[in-house]
Amino acid sequence: MNHRDYRRFYAMCKALDKTKEEAVCEFTDGRTESCRELSDEEFDQLFAKIVTLQTAVQKIPDDWEPAPGDAMRKKMFSIAREMYFHKSNTELKTIIDDFCIKQKKKPLNRLDVIELGQVLSIFEKKVKPDHLNALKR
Repeated sequence: MNHRDYRRFYAMCKALDKTKEEAVCEFTDGRTESCRELSDEEFDQLFAKIVTLQTAVQKIPDDWEPAPGDAMRKKMFSIAREMYFHKSNTELKTIIDDFCIKQKKKPLNRLDVIELGQVLSIFEKKVKPDHLNALKR
């Protein structure tokens, strides 16, 4: 590393629930708590260690499974993106939530799997074709 990226270092420490002083103190075995007292080589080694720790913490467990209905929610977004390709994800979420509230009185992320299936079916078989037909006119 050519320069010390303190900002990124501090952010990674915070993500690991450590203060920067704790990280430096652990690394130097209590010699110092200050990043500025580290040589460039020491700082690079500490930075690499923090990156490794953060990567290990962020790994997805082997037994992780997506939430029920996750694939259906993604499909709703995919269909909405086809219809409204020029909209941002936030705008798409609003469009989908409004549709779900109109159909089931709940936003997308509050629907259970059965309700999701029903809403997706309507969205796919009625809303999308109607939207495409309106574009052809």
